[in-house]
Amino acid sequence: MGQLRVYFLVIVMCFFVPKVKSQDEQTVSIAALDSLPAIEQVHLLSELCWKNREKHSDKAIEYGLKGIEIAKRKGFTKELGVLYNYVGVVYQHYKDDVHKAIYYYNLGLPIILEVDDAVELAYVYNNLGDAFYRIGNVSLAQEYAERSGELFQKLKDKKGIAYSFINLGYLNRLNEDYDAALNYFNKAIALRETFNDTVGIASAKLEIAQTLFLMGQTDEAMKNFRESLQSHLRLDNKSYMAYALEGLGDVYFKKNELDSAYVYYIKALALFKERENRTGQTECQLGIANVLAKKGEYAACEKVLNEALLVAGESKLTGNILKVYKAKGEFYFDQHEYKTASEFYQTYLAVYDSLFSAVQFQNLSQIKDRFSITEQLYTVHMNLKNKQRMQGFAFAFIVMLLSFLIILVYRNKKISKLSAELAESNDAKDKIFSIISHDLVSPFHVLLGGSELLVESLEEKDLENAKTSASLIQQTSEEAYRFISNLLAWSRSQRKKIKLYREDFPVGNLTSKVRDMSINQAKLKGIDITLNQDEQLTINADMNLLQIVLINLVNNAIKFTPKNGSIEIGVKEDMENIRIAVKDSGIGIPADRLKLLFSEGSIESTHGTNNEKGTGLGLLLCKEFVELHGGKIGVRSEEGKGSEFWFTIPAGL
Repeated sequence: MGQLRVYFLVIVMCFFVPKVKSQDEQTVSIAALDSLPAIEQVHLLSELCWKNREKHSDKAIEYGLKGIEIAKRKGFTKELGVLYNYVGVVYQHYKDDVHKAIYYYNLGLPIILEVDDAVELAYVYNNLGDAFYRIGNVSLAQEYAERSGELFQKLKDKKGIAYSFINLGYLNRLNEDYDAALNYFNKAIALRETFNDTVGIASAKLEIAQTLFLMGQTDEAMKNFRESLQSHLRLDNKSYMAYALEGLGDVYFKKNELDSAYVYYIKALALFKERENRTGQTECQLGIANVLAKKGEYAACEKVLNEALLVAGESKLTGNILKVYKAKGEFYFDQHEYKTASEFYQTYLAVYDSLFSAVQFQNLSQIKDRFSITEQLYTVHMNLKNKQRMQGFAFAFIVMLLSFLIILVYRNKKISKLSAELAESNDAKDKIFSIISHDLVSPFHVLLGGSELLVESLEEKDLENAKTSASLIQQTSEEAYRFISNLLAWSRSQRKKIKLYREDFPVGNLTSKVRDMSINQAKLKGIDITLNQDEQLTINADMNLLQIVLINLVNNAIKFTPKNGSIEIGVKEDMENIRIAVKDSGIGIPADRLKLLFSEGSIESTHGTNNEKGTGLGLLLCKEFVELHGGKIGVRSEEGKGSEFWFTIPAGL
């Protein structure tokens, strides 16, 4: 069966003109656009973008971009965030271009956060969850799905809650808990029936059909695929018609009714081509190839597989390419052409490795070494079991039994302690890997989409959009650079590769340099950075390591300080130490999180007041580098009243 997908439905228009206009009426409206006030122009263009997303996708994008242009020029912030979301939806669901979709979602997300529109934010999270699933990042897909579900529940938004039921059903299906998945899909249908959401009900039927197919209930699956198809035929929704037809093809193939399967795959393929959905095309072509191979039509099968590889390449989605390489390898293996089969299997592995090794923790392979203790723990448990077995032969020897009991108690204590340490270490590892997956993968999707749009804007000589794209690329590159710098420094520290190179230098040289490096970032939020220090005070330390510490503390202060706030870098001689502090007027830190900030087991990636991304490694680095100097680090903070991070370096060394 083709790759299963969760269809996150997106925000429904609720504040524009309710009457659906015909295409001719919409053309008349566009012709009279200039006669309307600017805000009404934006509302009309938003409505037309949404109404045309299925049948006239290119027109929908044209309307959306025109609306974005006016909203940006006139400063209609809320409308701009909504339009970015709409255009992202059209690119993702109706143009099969996920990278561009993520680009537009990322443009809209900080705007929606700024205007504090909780409903729109829930739908953006919903769309991001779908997008990250499409590119194969299931971890991020689940994260955004959970965020959207929590918001919908708080808002008591029935439509949103129904979407979250669909998401929960999908996640349970992914974990092969099919009964739970069916329960959530049925709950979504029951809720959607209360507000007559015919499109949503038909889509949920499709999810139920796919789940039943996975459970091996082919007859029930076929019934639901047909019901979904009939509903989408009445709605004239060709995208979902194609998915239902493809599902019927899968059912007939499972039943070994090859001619029927072939007919349904061909029908689905035609609709996917019409909608320019290359993922759907690829999956249908693979279904057709399976039918041809089973009928012994090997030359035709090979031709279809070659066509599928071309289409998968055009989709720019690695998951599609991997599926075709695997299918070609299996085809040639079945034909006993082992050399050719081996080439495709090796290509599959190479593509897989390039995707996951290059993007996910390639520079952190050394971290895994510390978790080899799992094997040692297993050995200890096995030895323990052997010793317990031996006790059965020692009942006659009371002294030996007592000795064994003492040894057993001591060993159990050691194992319990080792287990606790391992659990804590594994928790830290999992959180670190999650942070790296999130913060190293996400910027590349923004860069891909942004650079593509930058080229398009330059070709069209649209300098304003080109400037916007270039600005986003610059910001994303800076975030990725800071992340990788922290990551490499942290990995070096874990391998004990960092050594101190002490020297005497004025502390003012360090603080001034860090302020100069951070001033542009602070200016973007209107934040002043001031120095309060004794210019003559000197320190004996490794200037490069202290610069990393201070840059991380200042970057954190900028990140969690709202616009037009203030930051002070203070230096003073405190008893036998030099004390350096970064004090901000930011949002402060909750008390329950304050005591865990410098703990490796509590590493988290958080977002700042402007949705700036973090890594969770910065404070851990600061602690290690300060303690390497023999100093201490700490924080004082009150939620809503700012924070002060300080560290000390022993004086007179």
